[in-house]
Amino acid sequence: MIYNTYKKEVQSLLSFKSVSTDLVFKPEIEKTVNWLQQYFTDNKFTAKRIDGYGNPVVVARYIKDPNLETYFIYGHYDVQPASQDDGWDSDPFTLTEKEGRLYARGVVDNKGQFMIHLVSIIELIKSNELNKNIIFVVEGDEETGGDGISRLFNEQPELFKADHYIISDGEMPYQPVITASFRGTTNLTVKLTTANNNLHSGLYGGAIPGATIEAAKLIANMYDDNNKITIPNFYRDNIDPSNQEKQQCLEMDKIKQDTLKQTGVKKWFTEKTGSICGAIAFETMIMPSSLLGGYTGSGYSNIVPSSASIKFNFRIAANQSVDKMIELFKEYIKNVIPSYVTAQIIEIQSKNDPIKIDITSPIHKKAIEMLKNVYGKEVLIDYCGATLPIVVDIKKVFGADPVLISLANDDCNMHGVNENYNINLIKKGLEFSTKFFSEK
Repeated sequence: MIYNTYKKEVQSLLSFKSVSTDLVFKPEIEKTVNWLQQYFTDNKFTAKRIDGYGNPVVVARYIKDPNLETYFIYGHYDVQPASQDDGWDSDPFTLTEKEGRLYARGVVDNKGQFMIHLVSIIELIKSNELNKNIIFVVEGDEETGGDGISRLFNEQPELFKADHYIISDGEMPYQPVITASFRGTTNLTVKLTTANNNLHSGLYGGAIPGATIEAAKLIANMYDDNNKITIPNFYRDNIDPSNQEKQQCLEMDKIKQDTLKQTGVKKWFTEKTGSICGAIAFETMIMPSSLLGGYTGSGYSNIVPSSASIKFNFRIAANQSVDKMIELFKEYIKNVIPSYVTAQIIEIQSKNDPIKIDITSPIHKKAIEMLKNVYGKEVLIDYCGATLPIVVDIKKVFGADPVLISLANDDCNMHGVNENYNINLIKKGLEFSTKFFSEK
């Protein structure tokens, strides 16, 4: 049974602590890359590692017939940190089965999902039923937002040219999903300074500005009562969703009701689009993800803080430019910061453009029809508020609209404690992948 094969192989891959955010795990990265290379070559692929672009990228090919179409399949082997001390019920790097789910770090994001396609394709090779040429590209820096894969595509595009590009790195609410858009993203830090040093609050407090107060005022004034950003022209190029897109977002809200309730959120801001999913997908957002200033140790320090730093995360809606949004933000800071406060933008990181996917292409229609047949349910169209940079890279370099097929349960705790994959969805994923890559 293909599921048993899948479980055995994914168990081996999940045992490696391939955490990309900490150099301590570099040896585990190497073990992962070696395992992948060996697994590919043991199963009739030609495989190589490419160094010099962050963590090694594994590229594997199986060319059955040069006259057949070539399918590029993406995955990433790096994972988020995890420890049983975080609250996991079991060792996060030992695959555990419980109550119809497999638990481990990376079982969904993303080892477990790209292995759905890999195991299915290997079984088709063995039975001589594969009707595609295959290129697998598995990178190790997705979780860090590294630009290695982007540089590799731009510098060596001939290695990755294909007829179709397939990515499974998302979630679904127990109903099949095709992703149609991603927001762009960037992060930056603003540092505010009000004095040369922290000053005694008994001697100076009340007569001088505090950096933490100025930081709080900056954040508070950036939003109105409906949580909308007050920066002039901020929404100027933000295109409203079409009636069809609004309806699809409302449908997604209904399907995801239980998941949304589990967040514990008591207020949703949906005035503009009329739906939670619409607000997440079609609106540009700035979120202050941290405010650091003054004394943060135990007890209290009687000071007037002289500096404070705010980290901002931007999510940029389709049709808006990341660079333009940064310039609007800089202009806003310059205009609203009082003359007695020095403001510096000290870091800008991870600039990724938003993207919309043409889901009306023949390959998308084929995937949607097959998903509907396998899962026995209508396919939902997801306008995602998150970011997957490789989608933009594929569109820019190869001019292709990737087919974005989510295969995992949306209550999987991706990035969290007890990350898990519903076994019924694993089996459905294997069934879909087998049919998709064997179809003539």
